[in-house]
Amino acid sequence: MRCIPLLTAPLLAGSLSLSVPARAQQKAATPDTAVARSLRNEQRDDPKFAPDRHEGDGPFPRLVIRGATLIDGTGGPPRGPVDIVVEGNRITDIASVGVPHVAIDSTRRPKGGTRQIDATGMYVMPGIVDLHVHQGTPQKAPESEYYNKLWLAHGITTVRGVPFASFAYSVHEKERSAKNEIAAPRYVVYQRPGTGWGQGPVTTPEQARAWVRWIKAHGADGLKLGAEGQELMATPTTSRIALARWLGSGISSSHTARSGISSSRI
Repeated sequence: MRCIPLLTAPLLAGSLSLSVPARAQQKAATPDTAVARSLRNEQRDDPKFAPDRHEGDGPFPRLVIRGATLIDGTGGPPRGPVDIVVEGNRITDIASVGVPHVAIDSTRRPKGGTRQIDATGMYVMPGIVDLHVHQGTPQKAPESEYYNKLWLAHGITTVRGVPFASFAYSVHEKERSAKNEIAAPRYVVYQRPGTGWGQGPVTTPEQARAWVRWIKAHGADGLKLGAEGQELMATPTTSRIALARWLGSGISSSHTARSGISSSRI
């Protein structure tokens, strides 16, 4: 079975585009302050930035994927053949053009297309979302291009880093992916308490509130908590749920170590 894993529009450009050459990762010089030293220490294990995308096509004014069998993710059976129209980064039409083993009715087909793909005999499905990923270090899998392309090759078109790497790296690559500057899935950035702001660890409810507001203002999508300590996790007002609610997002992720269960109220 051949499969085209794309069915959300921003994912399409990523799924159809592969980039190659590497660009050396550049880190701006920062003053030798306590904050700067903290941030440099946080970023020392970052992988390399992905190289600029220079291969692949899209997005297109009007892309038509013709004759595919569609698995739409609703739990229903595959259906088709269908023609799928994608305009820019948005799916605008899914037209049924026949039934299996019967000649396609050309009168039902969407017209035109600045780019057309013959997907006869292929399956189209929504991109897969991986909710728990990390990236490498200079010592282990330093080339972020490698896992970006590996994810795409396996149909993974959105990844949630918990975290990918440092705060600065994660937000930087999230922005480049959103602009289609790199061949990568869509990035969703989650971070652990205290990262990014250079003001040290979060150990009090007041610091937690300040840090959560800071990461929201600087591009994070959510937070990941573990066994963060009794003073932070033992009461409802400082629980993981409350932390997320301070953001007004209701979004959080947890990875609670056994050693912290007794002091946490989830």
